[in-house]
Amino acid sequence: LAQDIWSSNLLATCHLLIMQMRTRSRRGTGRKACRILVLLGAIACVEQPLVFLPSVLPGARPPVLILPGFGNDSKDYIDGEPPVMKSTEGVLDKVARDTSFVLGQDKQDLSDSDQDPGLMSRLKRRGFETVDVLPVDRPEWLRIIGGLLDSDFRAGKAPPDTAFGWYLDRVDEDVERISAETGEKVLLLGHSAGGWLARAALGRNSKLVKQTRALVTLGAPHRIDPVGEDQTQGALRHVEENFPGAFLQDQGVEYVTVGGSAVLGVDLADRGTAEKESFISYERLAGRGDVVGDGIVPLSSAHLDGATQITLSEAKHSIGTPSEWYGADHVIDQWLPQVTSRLAMQALRTAVGFR
Repeated sequence: LAQDIWSSNLLATCHLLIMQMRTRSRRGTGRKACRILVLLGAIACVEQPLVFLPSVLPGARPPVLILPGFGNDSKDYIDGEPPVMKSTEGVLDKVARDTSFVLGQDKQDLSDSDQDPGLMSRLKRRGFETVDVLPVDRPEWLRIIGGLLDSDFRAGKAPPDTAFGWYLDRVDEDVERISAETGEKVLLLGHSAGGWLARAALGRNSKLVKQTRALVTLGAPHRIDPVGEDQTQGALRHVEENFPGAFLQDQGVEYVTVGGSAVLGVDLADRGTAEKESFISYERLAGRGDVVGDGIVPLSSAHLDGATQITLSEAKHSIGTPSEWYGADHVIDQWLPQVTSRLAMQALRTAVGFR
């Protein structure tokens, strides 16, 4: 804790020095040298180990837009994880987990925070003043069925707009609104499919790029192995081929990917167990199922080249596991400090004139 406070105070001192240099220095060469020294000193303390909350620096907590994952409703992130049915046999159905319902008879509320029932309020409690959720009703996901009318979609070669254009348009509209209301760039926080759909939205809209501060993804299936199965009918492969890795980082968009390694896929496990269902899910994306992941997305698919990569050993994918998913109250604190650290470094780089 003492080192965290020291590091945070040092960054604050760096920021004040920069402000003074801007107002007092009139020699371009000397000012540039000072900037470099300050930046190197800041990097030395921040990059190791990137685990503190630099709340003293401006810009570490921009407005946030949460992007729901496939099958999820906006309310899942606002009202909190719904009470779920825990099977007396302990058997969880994959589809039921994905839609926040678990098959069984004994009802049990597994949420871990009554005070802050949803991800939105949990972020607000941690200092983010503006937090919105992209408005999505669960039945709206059925709109992707309309893609069947498109020949490229049926052939598995459709771009994201074919079946997910309605979602991408909504991202454009909400980011523009939030940016106009706050006067700040927006942090996109994409859960599951919301992560790669954010990449698709950024890739097609240069104005959105200018309004976006960072993209943080939680268990997003960013990659499909060449022998894997693209269930998006070409949309995800299109994103990876055209906007690979931290594609827009040199344009000022910070990338942070968060993945879980809580579940090892096991082919010989009993059908319906987390290990067997994970094996099936991982195999579709990674081409093999005997790997680790968050129960739905294999770890190898959750990270992007060039991004700050955070791997959580106990995090699970679905809101259907309320006390273990990425947005659970105690799990947030395993990845959020590194996000705010990156944002603080980004603000510092901008302040000293580096991109």
